[in-house]
Amino acid sequence: MGRFRSPVVGMDIDRGAVKAVQVAPGGGGGTLQHVGYRRLPPGAVADGEVADHDLLVSEIREFWSTHSFKGKSVLLGVANQRVVVRLLDFPRMSQEDLAGAISFEAQDHIPMPLDEAVMDYVVLGPQGEGSDLDRILIVAAQKEMVFRYTSAVREAGLRPVGVDVKALSLLRSTLPDALFEDEGAVLLLDIGTELTNLVVSQSARPTLTRFIPGGSGYFIQAIADAADLPEDEAEKQLMNPEVRVGGHAPSGADEETSGDDSRESLDPALAYDIRRGLEDAAQTLAEDVQRSIEYHYSQPGAKEVSQVVVSGEGALVAGLDGYLGELLGLTAQRANPLQKLSANRSNVPDEQLRVMEPVLAVALGLALEDE
Repeated sequence: MGRFRSPVVGMDIDRGAVKAVQVAPGGGGGTLQHVGYRRLPPGAVADGEVADHDLLVSEIREFWSTHSFKGKSVLLGVANQRVVVRLLDFPRMSQEDLAGAISFEAQDHIPMPLDEAVMDYVVLGPQGEGSDLDRILIVAAQKEMVFRYTSAVREAGLRPVGVDVKALSLLRSTLPDALFEDEGAVLLLDIGTELTNLVVSQSARPTLTRFIPGGSGYFIQAIADAADLPEDEAEKQLMNPEVRVGGHAPSGADEETSGDDSRESLDPALAYDIRRGLEDAAQTLAEDVQRSIEYHYSQPGAKEVSQVVVSGEGALVAGLDGYLGELLGLTAQRANPLQKLSANRSNVPDEQLRVMEPVLAVALGLALEDE
């Protein structure tokens, strides 16, 4: 939804934090220039929408002043119930005729008045081999919701140059290159603070996009309920490497963070309750994801989903990716979006980046939008 001149800052704003990434274009995917992260106070963002405009303006302004991003051009990501993504098939026609046909057909597929929406589309290509139909990706978002985001960024002194759907940004940052020519499909799952973005990709093209209510905040609440802990303590325990969901061996960042000998060992009974809460929440998420996979299979030409790639704050929960893979019956891996880049010249050292990279998946995908 909008093109721009690089370098742009990909900015991912949710209830928990502002995450921003800037990439300089170049061979091999570009060079990481700068990374920013700032936790947001409660009430600034809720359900993926701006809840307190003035508070968010203040937070973005303060965030920007503490970093050294080049320029002020920002591409924003959105994910909430006021964003609609649809895949429709149209007979092959001229660009002008297609635009008119989409405007007419969208009225039956977009559950909001079109005069209250900003809409864009992308021609993905033939619906299938030898088909005379083109598959069209249509995105619509409520104007007022988008305006509140762009207004907050503009009042903070920045220049919003485009808005994209967070889920679609994952295709640029977390889709494994090895699967581009694969016959199967891959599930991309970004477990954010309060929403989970889901994309099923087939031949590097999206075939299904969903926003699932519930993210790492839901896991925190599950821990609090199961272990009878206050929410702030439950949040600390969410990332405790001692509490491994499903008992999976450490991988990636877990190996680097689990060697902290200064951490006091958990009481076994408490660890059990925390794990039980996490696994209950993971099972609930997996059930919702499975319904999406089944919907994918109901579509013409759907290929078998071969694996799930997990990103977002949820990817930092020890063992969660493997446990979700077991529940879904899929090979699972934690997202490695930094593999899309050729070099790191940012303010964050490589070791720290490896730990936090799943959380940057959406922001990085936004920053790579023009690659």
